[in-house]
Amino acid sequence: MAKIKQKKISKTETFLVQKKTFNHKNFNHKKMKRSKELVEKRKDFVIEYVKRNQNKQMKVIVTELTEMLFLSERTIYNILLQA
Repeated sequence: MAKIKQKKISKTETFLVQKKTFNHKNFNHKKMKRSKELVEKRKDFVIEYVKRNQNKQMKVIVTELTEMLFLSERTIYNILLQA
């Protein structure tokens, strides 16, 4: 049997082959909807958590939220400012 020679390609060529371009055909609307729902749930959770823990200092609340949700302090403060 004849052996098939495979051409070795570089990492950049592999990346270019694997990279998908963004267009309306490969855009997943379900993921976008799920993402929006998760953002809303996260926002609601942060607001409720702050309301439940009003007796604590804000810095302590934000630190607890950063550890629980793996968010930055800036993101948490932005969520609270928008609410």
